[in-house]
Amino acid sequence: MRWISPGLLSVLALAGCTYGGGDMGDPVTRKFHWFSYVAGDDIRANCQTGTPDRFRLVYNGIYDQQLRLYELDSVRRLLTVKVTAPGNAAQVSGDDLLAPWRAVEGKVPLDEAAYTALVGDFTAAGLFGPPAVGRELPSRGYHWAAASCKDGQFRFTGWVYPETDLNALAFAAPLFAADPTGVAVARPGPIPVDPQYETSLRHGEVVSFSLKVGANGMVR
Repeated sequence: MRWISPGLLSVLALAGCTYGGGDMGDPVTRKFHWFSYVAGDDIRANCQTGTPDRFRLVYNGIYDQQLRLYELDSVRRLLTVKVTAPGNAAQVSGDDLLAPWRAVEGKVPLDEAAYTALVGDFTAAGLFGPPAVGRELPSRGYHWAAASCKDGQFRFTGWVYPETDLNALAFAAPLFAADPTGVAVARPGPIPVDPQYETSLRHGEVVSFSLKVGANGMVR
């Protein structure tokens, strides 16, 4: 039987299952549904004329360092935020073996004015315009990905540093300001050379992948 590296197995797990709901703050759910979640497969499946608008934005601050997940519910006018950080195995307890890798979560109710302003920021940033077809979103980097259903139309697009000034995106500051988790944002910047990471990558011990914006959704 051919040997498969742990890194490749992890990528296959990330790509393997269609997301249909569930807690992405849970590391096991995240591992098996990440690609599908970012692509918005569940949003696309239910997006048609007359369905409520849905918005999902994902900030990748180097995949294994920080992920920030923002879900905006147009019916409840509720912003749900989940933020991950590198796990610390020293914090493992018998009550919850996965606790160090669970996301910090917060919820923010929005009034009508705040909700309308945020959707306006999405519009200003190009969330509902033509997608950036062909744009690569590498896991070891800084990028935003957005999947949405607005007025019965599904869209997916993304922005990547340094091609785009991520701090200047109209929705970035409002989302970070509303974020109740208390976890500092991993701001975009040059990625330092990390010999240990490079060695682990060559040995297939860490995950590295790239997503791509397509004409009709995320390309995997």
